[in-house]
Amino acid sequence: MKGDQRFKLKDIPSWNEVEKLVTTIIKKHRAGEVSLRDLCLIGLLATTGMRTSELLALTPSDFEFNEGLITIRQLKKKGEFVRQTAISLDLKPYLEKYVSFFNENESIFKLSRRQVLNITYKYTEQILGRRYRNHAFRHAYAIRILEKTRDVELCRRLIGHAKIETVKIYLDFTIKDRMNEVLEAIKMNQK
Repeated sequence: MKGDQRFKLKDIPSWNEVEKLVTTIIKKHRAGEVSLRDLCLIGLLATTGMRTSELLALTPSDFEFNEGLITIRQLKKKGEFVRQTAISLDLKPYLEKYVSFFNENESIFKLSRRQVLNITYKYTEQILGRRYRNHAFRHAYAIRILEKTRDVELCRRLIGHAKIETVKIYLDFTIKDRMNEVLEAIKMNQK
């Protein structure tokens, strides 16, 4: 979200849509209709908040399955920035199998950015009835983390933003979920 760029809620899948996408792809994989690569690719985009460039840079050495963590490397002007996030328990067995096919420092997704986008388009259109861009899942992840943890600093670290102000934009999308708490807080105690 550079400068004054703003995203719109209609451009971001709801968490229900993210769950529907991932669970449907898992079912389709079990039925032999979706490749393990595509399941892992969509699953990682949907459940980690990583950018396409970060996804394409993943190697087996970035996965710590015993600890349930993924190390994400982000190249910045001043060098490499590293952060960690959790591996979805739903995806873990599939990721372990998929990652095992590669050498320690070999890229696990030998694809172009355009190929990743086309894969995302294919499954989001097929399962959700519309195309979502890869980055839309990053926004959905950030909103979900804020909804569930209400921790702006944690969200900032998980998605790899340098400034907390950037993450605060997501708060606009979580306020509706806080209305019941607000109503409870301002409720009068009538006898």
